[in-house]
Amino acid sequence: MSVTTIFTLIAALCYFICGVAIVRSMNSAEAKASNLLRLPIYAGLALHAYVIQGEMFQAGVVHFGFGFACSVTLFLAVVILLIESYIHRIHGQFGIILIAAAVGVLLPILFPGQAIPSTEWTAAFRWHLLFALAAYSFMAIATVQAVLMSIQNRQLKKLHEQQEHSLIDSLPGLVVMERIFFRIVAVGFICLTLVLVSGFIATKEAYGVFLHLDHKMILTWIAWLMFGVLLVGRYMAGWRAKTALSWFWIGFTSLVLAYLGYSFVLEIIR
Repeated sequence: MSVTTIFTLIAALCYFICGVAIVRSMNSAEAKASNLLRLPIYAGLALHAYVIQGEMFQAGVVHFGFGFACSVTLFLAVVILLIESYIHRIHGQFGIILIAAAVGVLLPILFPGQAIPSTEWTAAFRWHLLFALAAYSFMAIATVQAVLMSIQNRQLKKLHEQQEHSLIDSLPGLVVMERIFFRIVAVGFICLTLVLVSGFIATKEAYGVFLHLDHKMILTWIAWLMFGVLLVGRYMAGWRAKTALSWFWIGFTSLVLAYLGYSFVLEIIR
């Protein structure tokens, strides 16, 4: 077993243990996770970064595909929520993302992607990819937020039923959750806008034209439009709960299919 594989397994273990610990803490009556959990999370991030650097970037080539896209996306999501945990307390959403990251860090082992000559990774393409991964990271966090909001909304309709304390009870109220959700989507939308702008430049370098219509471009534009309508609907018409989440799921599905879904299918077939 190589050193990289060992580090990958340790990183996954750090994420998983911390994620489960946070979720279990949120299920207790106290609903408070220990700040000491940040230490193994930092260890997991350091090992995760080492693995990404060592496996993706090799002499003359860059390995990239479905596995690395998911791995880097969840790495950035953990970084974002770790920083946010110093502003607000550690919460259940962080635990869920950590458990997902425990799976994500292992995916490049199953889906190593393809080797792309490093000469093809121009500065414009690198920025384009960075913005895309950032957009996926924020939307991944928003996805967890959307699921938790949906559960909260259902629980509000069952207030008369006696229920045990759960992770949902540790969350802020639905109005506050919605406010946080739209802020996350807004940042993701900005990143997605930068993806499209940088994509024009990268496409010009690769194909000699600013607009090259393929499934990725079309689906990304659809996602951008859906998220834009969602944000406009929120601030102009006060969209909430069911209506807002419906538009979000359409946009998120389009965004996932734009690259991750297509890449996953290609690697399965190969």
